[in-house]
Amino acid sequence: MANITNGLGQTKVGVRQPAELASSLLLDTYSGAAAAYSLRKLRNAYAGSAIRVRRSSDNTSQDIGFNANGNLDTTSLLSFVGAGNGFVSIWYDQSGNGNNAAQTTSGYQPQIVNAGAVLLTNSKPSILLDGVDDNFILSSNINANASIYNTFVGKRAASGDRLFGLSGHSGYSYLLALWNINQYLFQGKTGNYQISSSTDTTTNQLLLTGKVSSGVMSMFKNGSVITSIEQPGGVIPTINSIGQYFNTFIFAKCSLQEIIFYNSDQTSNQTGLDLNINTYYSIY
Repeated sequence: MANITNGLGQTKVGVRQPAELASSLLLDTYSGAAAAYSLRKLRNAYAGSAIRVRRSSDNTSQDIGFNANGNLDTTSLLSFVGAGNGFVSIWYDQSGNGNNAAQTTSGYQPQIVNAGAVLLTNSKPSILLDGVDDNFILSSNINANASIYNTFVGKRAASGDRLFGLSGHSGYSYLLALWNINQYLFQGKTGNYQISSSTDTTTNQLLLTGKVSSGVMSMFKNGSVITSIEQPGGVIPTINSIGQYFNTFIFAKCSLQEIIFYNSDQTSNQTGLDLNINTYYSIY
């Protein structure tokens, strides 16, 4: 495995070539994602890194890639960070669209290493958002179509914390979340959103999916539908952040491991997507 230095003098560690993973990965089987962020490799043709990490000891940053099995290269990660803390400044988009999620302010960067140990959720690396100010901003807005499909893997820190992935920080926008009132929220256009009637105080790792198909908004938890509702107005096309909502001090306090967004209806692929994700993360 070779280390690669880019034109900025930054070293990419653990970047594997596509031929090193023989089996089909999630985005090889279910192509066409508008954005895809993960701590595992999702596409054989993707030759970039998973994340860029800043270490606390001297604030140096370095790209961290994948090992031969397509997992985050935690060996290189810990070798770089050392006994201190590591924070994610960029979560790279593996879809091929180059819509990376970045945070240039060091105090707002989510954490991935604490005191020399990789943060784990269910034995897999995870990115921790502190619920105070941690967030990423996408390189460009995702302009949502009438049909969308978003699935992500996450775990909130405690009951009453917010768990969500993609959202909009500059206006009311698409949002799929387990909210601080312990209810699920799937927001479409301004003033038109739904909250599930039942409460859920879980702090377990979850696979949450939201989709809009034929004017119907549906939410799923661990492969099972939570609720569906007519939503002919669709969604507001202002999806531009991870972890911060509506240009306010509303932040997610959770661990995130994977977020995949399709600007198209993936109902026919939903069973396969769930199986692929659950097989890797062992969520349910």
